Amino acid sequence: MDDFELTDGEKAQPLWRRLKAHLEDQLAAARQRNDDAAMTEHATQALRGKIACLKLIIALGDDRPVIEFDPTD
Repeated sequence: MDDFELTDGEKAQPLWRRLKAHLEDQLAAARQRNDDAAMTEHATQALRGKIACLKLIIALGDDRPVIEFDPTD
């Protein structure tokens, strides 16, 4: 499977900038929820998976290659 990358033109589009800002807000909220000591282990694992996914999507706009997420790590 080929790596998916956004072009420079796509990264400059208003839609990508809006989407990225929304995803960054979601990431910040998820990180804050992750600090809740009352969460169950299962809920914490699910939230950490969401955080990893958000980070991968946000990284599509970076100029560095995206590192694959391995849930077994």
